[in-house]
Amino acid sequence: MARLSRAEIFDPSEIVAVHTIEWTVRRCYLLGDDHLTQKNFDHRKKWFEDKR
Repeated sequence: MARLSRAEIFDPSEIVAVHTIEWTVRRCYLLGDDHLTQKNFDHRKKWFEDKR
């Protein structure tokens, strides 16, 4: 089953706040601790805050 597009899930005319998942494609972590490599990616949180 194919994944729904965001336009099918959220109304494009409304502003919504969503929780993003920190687990991404191919074991790449966006934020938090990667338990396999023992690396922490919390420094990226500042990047996202600056973009708001």
